[in-house]
Amino acid sequence: MKSISMRRYSYQWITRQALQIPIEKTRLLLFFLCINYLIVFVDVLIAHAENRFFPSYEWIPIIFSPLAALSTIYLLLKPKSGFPKYLNILIHSLGALIGIMGFGFHLQAVSAGDNVTYAGLISGNPVFAPLAFVALGIIGIITSLDDHPAHRKYNLTQKTRWLLLATSFWFLATALVAYFDHARTGFENLYTWFPFYVGIFAALVLFFQSYSYYERRLSVLLGVTMVISFIVGLMGFSFHLTSDLAGRGVIQWSRVFYQAPGLAPLLFCDLGLWGILVFLDPIEESSASSNNN
Repeated sequence: MKSISMRRYSYQWITRQALQIPIEKTRLLLFFLCINYLIVFVDVLIAHAENRFFPSYEWIPIIFSPLAALSTIYLLLKPKSGFPKYLNILIHSLGALIGIMGFGFHLQAVSAGDNVTYAGLISGNPVFAPLAFVALGIIGIITSLDDHPAHRKYNLTQKTRWLLLATSFWFLATALVAYFDHARTGFENLYTWFPFYVGIFAALVLFFQSYSYYERRLSVLLGVTMVISFIVGLMGFSFHLTSDLAGRGVIQWSRVFYQAPGLAPLLFCDLGLWGILVFLDPIEESSASSNNN
């Protein structure tokens, strides 16, 4: 008699046999989502501290992030349908709205009157950074929904497909943030192009995977792309850390916070893990049993 209930998952032809994991995919994603909100909290706190939190609405994402993390933990501990589920959907819907508002505020800040210029995009606030809240909000809403392994499209559950699309959007937004951040340096080092191209490519792979029937090569490509994203994140962290040391052997914290943020490239590591986690597709128990016989 098993003491732990094992859940069966497929990596869509990357693995020949079903994976058995002693935790539900939803709980795994909720745990990772909570960590992401706490990371975003620190990131936004540092970014908005540069302006001394003025205007006052810059406090909104700072206050919201811990609340969203607490809501996520609440659903993680009480995953049954009911109040925790609907509260989580409401909170994450609010998070997506905050991301859209932040995008608007940042866009307004870099615009010259009614015109948005390329010079403004590369020298002002990171316009696309608030879209992380949109991505987290969408992922939070989707994660709160029930999964139905028996109902599939393109041989993936609807929940898995939506999560793939949401992660694709997040990769796209992160690639744009990396592009305009590195454009400030004029891309004087060729490797500063890597995060942009990897982010765009990963977004395309995730998008096509969510609309593809059986294709082992595409699934393997997705797995490899997520690993590459993770490696690019580690490389970026190393390059930023070297820049922050500024040849003095001592970290200059002003550079860490506002010029070459050391933690920013680690978002590609984070997204690589997200892509791998959301691609876990639950297998219907009856079909899994027939495959084992």
